[in-house]
Amino acid sequence: MSADRPWTSDDLLSEQGVKIYADQLRELFRKYATDFETLAREVRADLVADPIEGDNKLTAQWHAWQVSSALRDMAKHARAIVAAGKALEGDYRRVCIELPQKRAAKAAAKELQKAGRSLPAGAATNDLAAAAARRAMLPAQPGDHDDEQTAPARPVTPWGDLFKEAR
Repeated sequence: MSADRPWTSDDLLSEQGVKIYADQLRELFRKYATDFETLAREVRADLVADPIEGDNKLTAQWHAWQVSSALRDMAKHARAIVAAGKALEGDYRRVCIELPQKRAAKAAAKELQKAGRSLPAGAATNDLAAAAARRAMLPAQPGDHDDEQTAPARPVTPWGDLFKEAR
């Protein structure tokens, strides 16, 4: 970490670094959200209790709500940052950790399929992929496509015959 900036992108290139950063970020902005909400309630209550000169009860409440709305918005945005900090961890894990593993498993399955060997148990990423890979390596069996409907064969019409009907 550098002296002028506590976190750099280099710090976020490991799962542990992202986790620590996201935890610190969420803790900080949870405190901010709580502070903003508390201040919004206090400002609103103070302006209702001691209204601006010339305000009646209804306009005093309206003006108190208007003044405190910026603080409520700040609290809402701080909570959004807390949620985004959690999403950062999940995105990092999904993209930087799980994606390369899935790609390696897929490449290994493809190499085995190219070699003509059957896949070892657990090599495919899921049961559906394993079944599809086994099915692709088996020779076609009679009756494999009996349940599929095929369109009836149309007679081939030469181009010249198409225009004869239009005359």
